[in-house]
Amino acid sequence: MATLRKLVSDVRGMHKLLSTDSLITDRVIASEVRNNSLLLIKRETNLRKLWATSTIFTTLPCLEMMEVPISECCDYVDSCMVARSKYKLPRIAEGNYQYLIQGVYSINAMSGSGKKIKEITINRYINLLKLPIIKNEEYYWIVNGYLYVSNPLLQAVRIAALFEQDVPNEIMYSDCDCGSPQASVEDLCMNPLDKPFALPGYLEKQVLELTSQKLLSTYFAIKTDITDDGVDGQAPNAPNVR
Repeated sequence: MATLRKLVSDVRGMHKLLSTDSLITDRVIASEVRNNSLLLIKRETNLRKLWATSTIFTTLPCLEMMEVPISECCDYVDSCMVARSKYKLPRIAEGNYQYLIQGVYSINAMSGSGKKIKEITINRYINLLKLPIIKNEEYYWIVNGYLYVSNPLLQAVRIAALFEQDVPNEIMYSDCDCGSPQASVEDLCMNPLDKPFALPGYLEKQVLELTSQKLLSTYFAIKTDITDDGVDGQAPNAPNVR
């Protein structure tokens, strides 16, 4: 899997203008690469592609949870308790149908694996609470950037999702005791540009072309406008007044 730094380098290599222009920084190119990657990935997932792969999804191996009243995430007043993620999650990409979440799983400290938790909306879950039935299933939902799970006793979960933002180290490398591998110094200090970038290989060429076209049409159009307006604010063909 390519890194973001390699993709930035590939974009610069497509046009000499991009490699020599000081206005177009690596940060600018990386931002465009991210935007175009998300655009194409959402197109594919809306067509029900890529869901079974691990290429585009980032796994948080041990997301810490804490017990809170259900009223924290909705207007429903009840003594019911649920579990909420300790930290707010990075923004998760959304498709036409749902968040781009491959799965949320409870964690078994002994085996390191657990049961897959079903997705639901908070409104649907409240409706279930009002029904006189035994609720054996576990559900999760997202509200205000936090992950909620119907089982208040869960101390940690594992989640695989397509995040639009870099995942902070305190979320990616949790200290919770769930058997997940511990982060090395190299992991903690790695530049985001050098981490594997979530982009399927068959979409790389399209992303590079879209990024290159956007930069050329935007930044060089701006420079042309500045030149056409003249250096000192007067029109290029204006007569000199002495």
